[in-house]
Amino acid sequence: MYTAPKKDPRSIMGTDRRPNPLRYVNLDEWDDGAYSDISFQESQPDTLDEPWPYRFKNGDSVWIHSTGYDWYQGKIAGRPKAAQTKMGDGLFWPVTYNRNKRRYAAPLNGELKPDTPLIREMLKEAGVL
Repeated sequence: MYTAPKKDPRSIMGTDRRPNPLRYVNLDEWDDGAYSDISFQESQPDTLDEPWPYRFKNGDSVWIHSTGYDWYQGKIAGRPKAAQTKMGDGLFWPVTYNRNKRRYAAPLNGELKPDTPLIREMLKEAGVL
């Protein structure tokens, strides 16, 4: 009797869906790698979805793009953790938004931006504000 091999439930249509575990990180020892270069620190994103290396502080006002939804205004709510981003190892910041929602988001995934005049202007142009 032939038995088909069991499929890994973490794999959907060939895409690996294994969790991306968040790790505790000491910010004093964290190395931003290539993104610590001054040219990245002084750069600005060209689009809302563009990955942008940015270091936040607890309580900073931010804009978070909730997967499949709009951009929401939120606040950094604690210390970051490290995990894989679209651009390699990076920081995921805890964000509270939309009254009672909380999740970790990464600026290197293009899903988290500081609340600055440039970002607000981009949100206006995108019809969010």
